[in-house]
Amino acid sequence: MTKPFVTVLIPAYNAAETIQRAVDSALAQTYRNYEVVVVDDGSRDTTADIVTTLYGDRVRLLCLTSNQGESAAMNEGIAAAEGELIAFLDADDEWLPDKLARQVEALALNPNAVLAASGCRFACGHMMRDDGIFSLTIAPSEIWRLLLARTMIAKPCVVARSAALRAVGPFDTSLAVGADQDMWIRLAVTGEVVFVPEILTIVHDTAGSLTKTYADTSDRYVLPMVRRHVEQQRHRLADREVRAILSERYAAVGRNLYSAGSLGRGSVLVLHAMLRGHRVIENLWYLITASPPMKATKRLTGWADNKNGKDGSRKSIA
Repeated sequence: MTKPFVTVLIPAYNAAETIQRAVDSALAQTYRNYEVVVVDDGSRDTTADIVTTLYGDRVRLLCLTSNQGESAAMNEGIAAAEGELIAFLDADDEWLPDKLARQVEALALNPNAVLAASGCRFACGHMMRDDGIFSLTIAPSEIWRLLLARTMIAKPCVVARSAALRAVGPFDTSLAVGADQDMWIRLAVTGEVVFVPEILTIVHDTAGSLTKTYADTSDRYVLPMVRRHVEQQRHRLADREVRAILSERYAAVGRNLYSAGSLGRGSVLVLHAMLRGHRVIENLWYLITASPPMKATKRLTGWADNKNGKDGSRKSIA
């Protein structure tokens, strides 16, 4: 049989409730020259049974004997992948049907590109937010500078060249969170990054996601990782770029910590960014409006509006 050109890699851990949605969306792609590899990371539920029962030989299932973490599962999948391209899909997310077709085309048009990313729709209940629709003026070979400063690419939005992935080394298993960002930076340093400015992925907000699990400790993983990359590329960065990169990261990570309830560490990082002159008014306003008293006021206001028969939709904003 002809080897697949694309390997769809789905790491899964206790994903019985969502794995069918993810695999179905992969199998519904208009682009057809691909394989689907599910790496069951020592699940304690029926994830593996569902994949075997529903899909048979349409999906290649790799079962790890114990839970080793998402990065280790992805490394196993990359090692086993037969495709020249590897497309990442989380077990709780889904693709739109043209996703692979559009990104395979983008990579074919740019042989120097090591990865292609797309836009995505973040779905949290009835709330939706679109992201990743970029109009960039920076050259594809310089995208690594932007990736140092901010999280621009969600993992299920990436199709990367397998040779490039293997050349830069495995996902860092010491990073409980942020290992995907680390990988995209490493890839972007070695080649170009292209964006398909379309919503091609739906990312679902789930309770057990790594982002939520490590929401109050993300600074301990993400910031050292970013600083390490900044030091490695220091000879290519102006002083003002370093200040801007670190300030933007401090503000973003600080906000995440603050909203997760780590008010002290979060506010210190946001204030650190403000002292560097980074969006002072915006960050100050965030600290005020996201504070526990203000959140309580919003909830009470929404509750009062409901009691009076008014629209209480503001409750979801806090």
